[in-house]
Amino acid sequence: MLRSILPVLLVVLLFTPACDTGASGEQRDLLQQARTLMSSGQYEQAMVFYGEALSLAPEYDPLLQLEYAEAAVLSAQADRNRASRQKAMTALNVLTETPGTVEPREIGELWRRLGWEMARDADSLQAYNAFGAAVAVCPELAGVYEEEWLLRGAFAAWHLSQVSTIPDSLAGTPQEDSILAFHAETHLVELDRIPLVRTDLRAPRLAASARLMQYAPSRWSDELEVLTELDRLGSIEPGWRHRRMELLLRSARADLEQGQTAMARERLMEVWGSSFTGVRVDAALILGEMAQGSGDARTALLWYTRACQVSPGLTSQAAITAAARRDSLRYFVTPLGVE
Repeated sequence: MLRSILPVLLVVLLFTPACDTGASGEQRDLLQQARTLMSSGQYEQAMVFYGEALSLAPEYDPLLQLEYAEAAVLSAQADRNRASRQKAMTALNVLTETPGTVEPREIGELWRRLGWEMARDADSLQAYNAFGAAVAVCPELAGVYEEEWLLRGAFAAWHLSQVSTIPDSLAGTPQEDSILAFHAETHLVELDRIPLVRTDLRAPRLAASARLMQYAPSRWSDELEVLTELDRLGSIEPGWRHRRMELLLRSARADLEQGQTAMARERLMEVWGSSFTGVRVDAALILGEMAQGSGDARTALLWYTRACQVSPGLTSQAAITAAARRDSLRYFVTPLGVE
């Protein structure tokens, strides 16, 4: 009985492993060829063999997917074309969604490398997303980011609506302003993480911060500091000069509310020395009010007269107010002269 069963068992044991060995053997051959091509720098060809090996796997293998993703990133870096980058991004998306036992740092570094490859090809939006994906999968990378934060911040500063993904239904509504303010604040925090020792990044970081702060009204005092530093560095844009004068006026009013008249006067004198008519009139009016409030009617009349001379057509409410106060003081004061 035993002798009759042994031949049958032998046939079954020989047949079944032969089938499994054939399938796994084919996959091993493909992997061997893929790794050989990788070692010789033929990354695009290696991707083909990795793809076939993945298709033969009985179930999803995260470690094999990691090898495939690395080959895809290397291929993108070597070939420098959009198709290779898209393949790498697809492979990394799969690995990010199902990382398995793969270390997050490995995935994050691949995203980071792919992001820089996209940045080199001026594909700023995809680079922005790649750097964001790297930090999302591996928060530790936030501690080593420097230029990456600048790239994300600079892109967001110019395309905040795009990166905020605001639906058309919210366009032009207070909800849109709230979403923009939230994302602006997020990128301002990222820019603040750039080390101060990176003086080579200081001017572009300040420029990106200044543009983002326009969407964050609560940061107006910080915006004034940023624009003042840009002005000191000689990197301020003409439009931002006027914005800085407006913020100086606002800061002067805040100083007056807190009783800091000396600081307010210093800011107002800087505004008066600018070349922007509207803010000069406002500054002269406030200086006149300060003098009148302290009982110096002559100096008050002088500043009211200056405000009217800057805006002879009385084209602003400040100019009209200054003219009315000038006329009322003329009955009591002989002016010292007008500069």
